[in-house]
Amino acid sequence: MVAGTIPWWKFTALAVVACALASNSIAPGRSSSQPSSQGEPAASSRPSFEDEPAAHALYEQMIAALRAAQTLHWRCDYQVRGKGDWTNRRSYEVWLAKPNYFRVDALDEKGAGLRGVLVGDGSDLYIYWPKGRPRFYPSDPDDQTYRATCTNVYMTKPAPPGGHSIGHEVCYIGLFMPILDPSTFHGYTDGLQAYIDGVRALPAEKVGDRECDVIEVSIMKGQRSWILWVDREDHLPRRLRQIVRVSYDIVLDENWSEVTVNGEIPQRMFAWKPPEGYRPWKPPELDDLLLKPGTEAPDFELAGADGKTIRLSQYRGQVVLLYIWRGG
Repeated sequence: MVAGTIPWWKFTALAVVACALASNSIAPGRSSSQPSSQGEPAASSRPSFEDEPAAHALYEQMIAALRAAQTLHWRCDYQVRGKGDWTNRRSYEVWLAKPNYFRVDALDEKGAGLRGVLVGDGSDLYIYWPKGRPRFYPSDPDDQTYRATCTNVYMTKPAPPGGHSIGHEVCYIGLFMPILDPSTFHGYTDGLQAYIDGVRALPAEKVGDRECDVIEVSIMKGQRSWILWVDREDHLPRRLRQIVRVSYDIVLDENWSEVTVNGEIPQRMFAWKPPEGYRPWKPPELDDLLLKPGTEAPDFELAGADGKTIRLSQYRGQVVLLYIWRGG
């Protein structure tokens, strides 16, 4: 198979899942303190239910509460569990302020030191790593490339009001994309909102000492579900669970604590300038990473949405479009 010999619009489609992250599904109404079962994740059935207006109103009330606050802070401890023994746990803190200020601190494994920082000063965002940036693939194809640009570097880009997504940037500080995009606070609407097709109520529960309404949100007819524990006083979440259903369940659990609405946040939290000796860094452009026309594509294998292994060599002599799908 040779790169660059056929126009892209003539390609046939081959959908694959590039991220094999998973966990076990939660049973509707399960107590928030009850641990998930262990073992190999399996696919749960897609929930099928009619939209409940009262439950949908609770969801809209939560979004409105996120947007109505003048300042907002919370700490998030999350877990993603994959096939086999793979588990990813991280913690971070979020500070938000109107009209367009934000900061996310990604904490280290002990939950104290900083892995990376994302900060928005009202017009631009900056990303920096106090202990050196992580290695990104395919941006860092070899050790030499990585070592040359891993310390004393930062990223920056414009962040216009309502036109940025914190959720799409936190990967650069080593975090999994959050269930609710923090930029909702600033008026941003993530693309999944248009695909919500039902919200239903589950039994109310307490998260810690907070009384919470529990709702389940169906996206794309249950291909993705959110279960949200929404505080009855400030209408903000205290626990969130996302289930993405492919050949197994991909589950993300988030626990919010230290939630503070309209508290005082010093302006210095949103101010950052590169220290002396720091230099800008950005991932290579896509064109720099593509195979040159006429180059034979190397063989590789990936997990398909049906759980089967797909090898490029299976399609030798055919036209292939590789569609990297993030499960919704």
